[in-house]
Amino acid sequence: MIHEADRHPSGDAPAPVVLPPDGLVLRGAHVTGRVRCWPHQPHIAQLVMYQQTRLPSAVDLAHWCDELAQRGFVAVRTSALATAAAARAETAGFRIIQELVLLQHDDPAAAPAPAHRTERLLLGHDIDAARVDQAAFGSNWSLDAAGVTDVRRATPRHRARATTDDDTITSFAITGRDSRLGFLQRLAVDPTHHRQGLGVALVHDSLRWLARWRVQRVLVNTPTGNAAALALYERVGFRRLPDGLRVYERALQ
Repeated sequence: MIHEADRHPSGDAPAPVVLPPDGLVLRGAHVTGRVRCWPHQPHIAQLVMYQQTRLPSAVDLAHWCDELAQRGFVAVRTSALATAAAARAETAGFRIIQELVLLQHDDPAAAPAPAHRTERLLLGHDIDAARVDQAAFGSNWSLDAAGVTDVRRATPRHRARATTDDDTITSFAITGRDSRLGFLQRLAVDPTHHRQGLGVALVHDSLRWLARWRVQRVLVNTPTGNAAALALYERVGFRRLPDGLRVYERALQ
């Protein structure tokens, strides 16, 4: 999928924008947003709004877009937004570029033991995990190594596991928890290792870890067109929720 922000009038790739290693913090009247370069496309900003119960105003978003344009970004994309945040983005001139199905699991304690052995995914392996992620999702929607690290940090507690073949990572999952709410934050399987049950094993591992912490509600999302992922999640006990999530984009130049 190619978006207009990926094109450049001259036909040349836009110049990458360099940000501090930990990204850029944008401050609004009552809320902050965090910006990194979009993985593999450093001329596009990724705006993450963690606290969607407190939203930036239309004025905040306009000021943030102006600042990002001044820094040289050609477009800004949001993280996955729920209904209220999505409506705010639309009023600020953002357009939908991806729709996601949100699913919920209500009984993680019922998950069986994983059929495949999993091992700890160390921080030093995030570069290797990013290679698997790019193979699984393509350059436009995959994570780079910094993105994998960010997923680890998105919740107060997390578990990162992987499967390997001859010491090469073939799949990985990052699971987070915040009090009694759990999140299957990322699951990626190298396409050359599909249909081996690796994804199911990692989901079972994630659910059992959450159950040990007495988590009873687990959320995951996946693009509406990802039929294989939807089938996997529903097969292990997730159910679709009525409201999904959306990713938005706004051109800046």
